[in-house]
Amino acid sequence: MGEIVSKAYEITIWKPRPGHWADVLKNLNEVAAIFKEAGVSDIQILAGAAGKDVGHLVVIQTFKGLADNGAINEKLGDFAPMQEWMKAHGKDDFAELISHDLYQTA
Repeated sequence: MGEIVSKAYEITIWKPRPGHWADVLKNLNEVAAIFKEAGVSDIQILAGAAGKDVGHLVVIQTFKGLADNGAINEKLGDFAPMQEWMKAHGKDDFAELISHDLYQTA
């Protein structure tokens, strides 16, 4: 039998600062496009509709597995599109980071 490979998921929750919902969405969509170009399998941006994340934006990144997650995250540090985006937006303060976690399928 072959090795079972579990998908990996990075889930990040942001709380937009008052009056900056559109700014946060714009930034998240720009970064999502860069991350997908770098190799992230899929990215979903969700708006909390009930429960603890009402008023928050939840970003779910899907990776082929934990090794893929690590390789892409390492790549992003030197990835020219990400460096350019950070020069332009690295000091934007439109949202508070609530949590950033990594999961894998069981």
